[in-house]
Amino acid sequence: MNPAIAKRAAPLLALGKRVFALLAPVLFAVFPAISLFEQNKTELALPVLWAPLLISVVVAVVLHLIFLLIFKSGAKAGALASLCVVAFFYYGIVSEKIFGAGPSDGWQIALWIALFVVCAIALVRTQVRLENLTKILSVGAVVLTVFPAVNLTRYKLDNPSVSLTDSRLWSSPLAAPTAPSGATLPDIYFLIPDDYARPDVLKRYFKFNDSEFLNQLKQRGFRISQDVRSPYSHSEMNIASTVNLDYLTGLGDILGSQSEDIASARRLIESNRAAPLLESLGYQYTHIDSDEVTYEAGNPEISPVATTDSFMTIWMEDSILGQFGGRFGFDASATDQRFRDAVIFAFGRLSDSTQQPGPKFVLFHTLLPHDPFVFQPNGQPLSFTDVSGEDHTKKIGMPYYLKQLQFLNRELLDAVDTILANSTTPPIILIQADEGFESNEEDWGEAAVRDMRVKGLAAFLLPGKQNVALPPRLNTVNTLRFVFNTYFKTGYPLLKNSSYPELDFPYQFEEKLHVR
Repeated sequence: MNPAIAKRAAPLLALGKRVFALLAPVLFAVFPAISLFEQNKTELALPVLWAPLLISVVVAVVLHLIFLLIFKSGAKAGALASLCVVAFFYYGIVSEKIFGAGPSDGWQIALWIALFVVCAIALVRTQVRLENLTKILSVGAVVLTVFPAVNLTRYKLDNPSVSLTDSRLWSSPLAAPTAPSGATLPDIYFLIPDDYARPDVLKRYFKFNDSEFLNQLKQRGFRISQDVRSPYSHSEMNIASTVNLDYLTGLGDILGSQSEDIASARRLIESNRAAPLLESLGYQYTHIDSDEVTYEAGNPEISPVATTDSFMTIWMEDSILGQFGGRFGFDASATDQRFRDAVIFAFGRLSDSTQQPGPKFVLFHTLLPHDPFVFQPNGQPLSFTDVSGEDHTKKIGMPYYLKQLQFLNRELLDAVDTILANSTTPPIILIQADEGFESNEEDWGEAAVRDMRVKGLAAFLLPGKQNVALPPRLNTVNTLRFVFNTYFKTGYPLLKNSSYPELDFPYQFEEKLHVR
């Protein structure tokens, strides 16, 4: 090469080496987040990925710069930064492959830290130039990351977002409601506990009598639907069908019967047909959730690590922090406490919403009594280790479910009392489970599992309409149709009562389930 050209190219070549040395730690850092997202791509929206990716890149770059300042070698900085990000982000991934899922013993963590220290000392003390090592690391990191990235990109391109206004979604348009003349519009509170089993299911399968709670509701004017059913076996799909006043057959037609895209159902909860219909009458819409079930891209009112099943939490559980508790830890005790705090915060937000000027439509969802089981009946902390990931659905988990259900009963009654105390006009309060208990076929058999799953609690406070009969064999898809017809003269026809059992795919509506 011409010496003059070589001299001018030298700075660029040096910069290229530094960038190449930085490539390995950055890609090693982002791989766990990309891989985890790709594995759960049917339930998550892309915005959920951005914060973990940003954190990963920042950590890798900062480590690289620190080591570069110390050792004045881009190659050594790249190798050490790669080692650090692997030691931090990959502990859970490697540990699960070697030792299986579950908490690690102290010696496993000690061995991991010891290996890291030995490798770090070797890299620091070596006099060998590490350019070739960083090249090998960079190529390995590229190979590791490219496959989940490509699969994720292909999936997102093949599954574009479905808009609420897509005419293919709904069986029929909904006429605008009419406000009753001369009357003050009542606030509407729609409270959705997750997997709250119907009273007859609790009595038959749990040997539990929920009458104390139900009687307290009746004393406050509620009516209990004895034969309510949900259309589906997925929380998101049931809530989406309820707040959009229609089955999700159109969504299944758009996505395809073999689609597993639950994120689209979440999108139809966050932006639903009920809210704008009520807003046309002057209602203000308030959306509250103790979890992320009813949000497409994370609940904006709580921390991204507030819930045990959030993407950020699961990502951090795979890091070394997953072995430690405390404020910055992500072991079971730490994540359970964050979840408790999120539940208490959400009920506090529900209480605060009663102070907002009306009329208002408040959609409230709490994951309770669904797992994780973290509450005793009186609110004390409860710990339940779900070893298999399905223990919460088995007989071993049912006593813990009941404890959490009793705590939820207290919270719901307190919420109802707060709503009633702060309402100048008698409010409409709908307490309706998205579905029933998620049981396990190993314990109960397929028929019983299907029976339990579509039978959830439904209790309605309908002021001024005590003489209006509840629809017989109410399907939750019709709840708001019934309420709108009763209060706003909409005349919506009640849809045919159908429940579809859970098959291989959520939108595989091939068989109607007829249950008692």
